[in-house]
Amino acid sequence: MDREAKRQQMLHFAVSSIGGFMGGYAILNHCGIFANAQTCNLIQMICKIFSADFTGLIFLSAALVIYVAGIVFCTIADKFIKADLRAISIAISFIAVILVGVIPDVTNDYTALLPIFFAMPVQWYAYRITGEYICSSIFSTNNLCQAVISLTKYIIDRDKKQLDRSKFYWSALLSFYLGAALSCAAGVFMGLASIWVCMIPVFLSLILYLRMVGFKIKSAFNKDIFRKI
Repeated sequence: MDREAKRQQMLHFAVSSIGGFMGGYAILNHCGIFANAQTCNLIQMICKIFSADFTGLIFLSAALVIYVAGIVFCTIADKFIKADLRAISIAISFIAVILVGVIPDVTNDYTALLPIFFAMPVQWYAYRITGEYICSSIFSTNNLCQAVISLTKYIIDRDKKQLDRSKFYWSALLSFYLGAALSCAAGVFMGLASIWVCMIPVFLSLILYLRMVGFKIKSAFNKDIFRKI
């Protein structure tokens, strides 16, 4: 693996820890709501219709709209904006942490989670592909499937490519759940204020992104000099 590919993978693992933290924070502090994805929330919407919980239905509907808005934003930005979506995603995660931290929480009021519902699909879109791997940084079911499939294939065929693939997906899973563990550990002692601890993986991701971009610029500069010589 070359240095650029390794830096891309390290960045993916760092943002995966953001995804794990956001997921753990929302579940621990807001009645089991998983703000990273919509599968469970859509099922809950149906349940709330039949249980006549219209307050909860309104919140989940707003969360769905904001989640969809994040995907629409990325699709439009990818087509019309030349900026790197990976950098935009880190910036949005930074802003989301601040908003979650400052929005007052009221009993049965989950509005503080709404910034997470926007930030997570943006992160998924920006980091859905790392090198030759398609890998989510905000949830883990498919990553677990890919890790197990690749490891099983390696055990059967002894194909080193499958071993490398398995290592990548297991590392992504580990990063995600380390982020979740960090959120839970912080939540035990800090409660809702534990969201500020998410700045650790956010700044780690920023540092790794800047290192990766700096490496690319340096490599391109060196290649240009070499061609002129």
